[in-house]
Amino acid sequence: MNTPTEDRAAVASFLLRYFLAFTVIWFGWNEIWSPGDWTVFVPSFLGLTQDTATALVAVHGVLLCIIGLALVLKYKVRIASGLLALMFLEITADLIISNGFSDIVVRDIGLMGMAIGLSIL
Repeated sequence: MNTPTEDRAAVASFLLRYFLAFTVIWFGWNEIWSPGDWTVFVPSFLGLTQDTATALVAVHGVLLCIIGLALVLKYKVRIASGLLALMFLEITADLIISNGFSDIVVRDIGLMGMAIGLSIL
């Protein structure tokens, strides 16, 4: 029989996994189907052509969907959420460097915190 603390941890893990997965799958899906809409977020210092930037966005979307599915399926959750936290770290760092602090950065910092929490739960 589980203790109340174990039950709460299981519920917290479930909620974090599913809500974080929903968010990253939604963004990943949009990056796959409309990569041109997201190329504005590709760091300009990479000096990529538009076609390469579009392909990079699509690959990023596929990675987000794979990680989201891993969270839903409870497959290697710590690894998946750790990778997701690193992706959010890169995203927030680039956004801060290129555009400064914004509401998008705050959202992504919150999502990064969720991913970190899930990776240590």
